[in-house]
Amino acid sequence: MRRIFRPVHQAPDFLPGPVLLLLCLCLGAMPTGAAPPAQPFRVGPPAAWVEPLPVPTDSGPSLSGDEETGISVLLLEEQVRVSGNSRTHYRHTARKVLSSQGVEQASNIQFHFDPTYEQLTVHGIWRLREGHREDVFKPADARVIQQESELQQQLYNGTLSVVPFLHDVRVGDMLEVAYTLEGSNPVFAGRFSDVASIGYSVPVAHWSYRLLWPEDRPLFARDFGRPGLTHSERKHDGVHELTWERRNVPAVHAEDKVPGWEPVFSWLQLTEYKDWNDVARWSSALFQVPARSKALEQEVRRFSQEPTEEARFLAALRFVQDEVRYLGIELGPNSHQPHPPDEVLQRRFGDCKDKSLLLVTLLRGLGIDAQPALVNTEDTRLLDGWRPTATAFDHVIVHATVAGRELWVDPTATLERGGLASYQPPPYARALIVSPDTQGLATIPPPTLEAPSTFVDETYVAPDRDGAVTLDVVTTRTGDMANGMRRTLARTSLSELSRYYFNYYAKTDAKISLARPMTVEDDPAKNVLVVREHYRIENFWSDDGRRDFDAHALREYLSKPDITHRTFPLAVEHPVFIRHRITLQSGTPLFVTSRRGRVDGPAFQLEADTRSDGKTLVLDYRYRSVADAVPPDRIPDHLKALRQSEEERGYYVQLGGRQARLNAPRGPSTGGGLFLIAVMVLSGLLWFVIDQGGPVELWRKAGARTRRRDFSRKFEPVHQGDSAGAAIPITGPHELLSTLGRLRCACGASGEAPPDSLRQEPIVLGERQLTLVQWQCPTCARARRVYFEDRGTRAA
Repeated sequence: MRRIFRPVHQAPDFLPGPVLLLLCLCLGAMPTGAAPPAQPFRVGPPAAWVEPLPVPTDSGPSLSGDEETGISVLLLEEQVRVSGNSRTHYRHTARKVLSSQGVEQASNIQFHFDPTYEQLTVHGIWRLREGHREDVFKPADARVIQQESELQQQLYNGTLSVVPFLHDVRVGDMLEVAYTLEGSNPVFAGRFSDVASIGYSVPVAHWSYRLLWPEDRPLFARDFGRPGLTHSERKHDGVHELTWERRNVPAVHAEDKVPGWEPVFSWLQLTEYKDWNDVARWSSALFQVPARSKALEQEVRRFSQEPTEEARFLAALRFVQDEVRYLGIELGPNSHQPHPPDEVLQRRFGDCKDKSLLLVTLLRGLGIDAQPALVNTEDTRLLDGWRPTATAFDHVIVHATVAGRELWVDPTATLERGGLASYQPPPYARALIVSPDTQGLATIPPPTLEAPSTFVDETYVAPDRDGAVTLDVVTTRTGDMANGMRRTLARTSLSELSRYYFNYYAKTDAKISLARPMTVEDDPAKNVLVVREHYRIENFWSDDGRRDFDAHALREYLSKPDITHRTFPLAVEHPVFIRHRITLQSGTPLFVTSRRGRVDGPAFQLEADTRSDGKTLVLDYRYRSVADAVPPDRIPDHLKALRQSEEERGYYVQLGGRQARLNAPRGPSTGGGLFLIAVMVLSGLLWFVIDQGGPVELWRKAGARTRRRDFSRKFEPVHQGDSAGAAIPITGPHELLSTLGRLRCACGASGEAPPDSLRQEPIVLGERQLTLVQWQCPTCARARRVYFEDRGTRAA
């Protein structure tokens, strides 16, 4: 099942020609194997009842606000006539090309229709240039194609498209298009509903919707428009004529991440259904549970052998989810009417309505109360403001009562595991239960998370500054997160997934290698899936002994919106509960101040816990969403919370000498923290003195070390190179390496080192040109630094 119209959120990139003005596209198709006629459309004038509006001479004042669009729409009108079960829909547009980009937009015209119940009549495509109006539609040049726009979603509907190829469209031209569609999907049995979009991403000079309606039939209308929409009506000859108009409609500026339940574009809704019970009775006739066939009865007997009602329910659900693949053939009435369950079982595929009716049939055979339920996957709670209509839904799920528990399950979801106690309802908010007794929309409880559904646990083991570091990553997923990863593993090999994760870490550490293969542990009963990764990292620390740590698992939930000065709310993924823990096991002491931080924003809460017990540092982060959107007036508070979160979730460790220091988090430090650090440092010094045998013994050892150092320096050329003032003179860069080889470290080793490990820094002191060379002794790992003065270069 798919949506019949998308009036609220999907504005066209350009104000469409005939195809994109099909805001009430009915679904259906040609019979399988039937070839369309050579010219399955007519060419002629509109019907006598149509009263075409004149095209405005220009678009008037600037309607787009503060920028120019590729086209402007001078006229957009729709005229609809309903008589008995027949419906005729006339559309007429006029667009002016404002730029070279607008040429492509305005000339891209297509007519979509279903030849099994719709008749297309093209009245013409006219080009107005320098006061001359010419019909540029050539029927013989038009191409008819069967363009399955939803093929990637495994949906087939058989709609045809007529594509006229226009010649010679230029900037400044005005293109006028008019056509009529006659007919309606028989699945609605002549019941009328329609929507007309008023707002678009381009300005409209004159918008109009005219309806000729039988005077003796009830009609319900509701406009979701901005100020400026006018309404008039009159009755004549048994016809109720209603007209809505708006002039100088401004363009609607797009914003990112707008919730589906927030109306962005103005629109008009018309329906013949008086209430939701009316819609429920219509849908009940489509979702009739037939008598069970032999094959269905066999499956019911197989599931009935399970020991409990919960086990029987789960067995039937898993069978429909995992063994009946998703594929929709939505031809004609099957846009809304499911195929018979026995047929779906036999061919082992179906779309959402097919799989839902099959599951309901099996569950009722097991004595479990179940009904199909119609939902809107994007508009969700926005349905509360709609007039009842059969075209309000785009998906079907199942409502069931199992062991006294009310459940909402999606038969199209695959590889779901776990028991009913941990089952979360889908986030659709509203549903229409398919039953003649249904009086209104039901509320689907929102999913909740009491514990993290994803826990990323990274452990770094760094014995010393220069050795390799091991990284073990354990990612534990539960609930829907486990289901999602299970689906990923079903379509992606473990080796491919491992390669993807490996390259993610390689962006930070170029010299990373796989220590052991990735492993996966799946507990279907508890719906817990654990992925383990093992790496080895060379050059873990930067040249100056620094390492940055970041809670990257939270990054996608803490990104800033593209548009911050907003008219519409900002959607936030909800519910989300993520934990990311980073553990560093160091070979040297880490003097770290334990600290707890917390950020509370309009849509999320972030907790950061820093602690250490000597040589182990733990950074523990928890992110939890608290709302599904941020209203426009709270955006500044949300941005402030995002900035604070950046300060809380980023840390770096700086190695120095024989100890490691954790610099404060990227934010202001406090006097209390500095005092605590000072106390810890003094305590460490006191412990060190006692450990060395007391002050006297420490003084004796220090004197011995000094004598050894003085003795070793006798082998160095008059201590040259220790400072800029005592720089070693050389005649050119070629002499630098040979001179280094003659220098000795305090441990007695020579100064030779691999050339790629040497760090050279040029220094200019007045007229002196110096080079500071730094490296690490390969024997004792002592940091070495020597100054050289290139006198030969200076003399030259």
